[in-house]
Amino acid sequence: MEIISSELQTKEWRKSQKWYKNGKSNECEKYQMKILEENIKDKIDKTNDRIYMTTNEIKSNRNPNRDNDGFEYTENFDGKICVKNNTYYFNLKFVCENGGGAQTRTLREVYHFIKYQTKYLEKFNTKNIYFINILDGYGCYHHREKFNYLINKNTKDYIFIGDMNEFINSDLINKIR
Repeated sequence: MEIISSELQTKEWRKSQKWYKNGKSNECEKYQMKILEENIKDKIDKTNDRIYMTTNEIKSNRNPNRDNDGFEYTENFDGKICVKNNTYYFNLKFVCENGGGAQTRTLREVYHFIKYQTKYLEKFNTKNIYFINILDGYGCYHHREKFNYLINKNTKDYIFIGDMNEFINSDLINKIR
């Protein structure tokens, strides 16, 4: 499967892909997960793990909005794999358009999710948990500096922010294989 830069992943490109149906069956996430598993050469487990923003802890909660404090949880991670005493959490996004209210809201939610990943690392100073944020699509590419703004010297080795092409060519993927 050819992996291209998110800069080239426009709405028209996505619609021309064999794996794309209509955008209503999370086919973009399935496409991303398939590429990850092929390149990691292992299965990535689904997870209900998410960050509880009040304490910055990672908790498993399938349906946080059943509770009054449900909005205190981030979205769940899309996948998780444990290798050599390290845990790798995956956050997959695919935003092809730049602009528009829905895309802006999605990207803002992604920003806050990554912000709480940094807060988790700063609070717990862990050296065996990694957050991998695969942000595909031109909309993500256009706003990449806003996400990189969150990374600092204490978190840069434990948070990846980039597209699939960058991740597949990163040193981090070799730690997981």
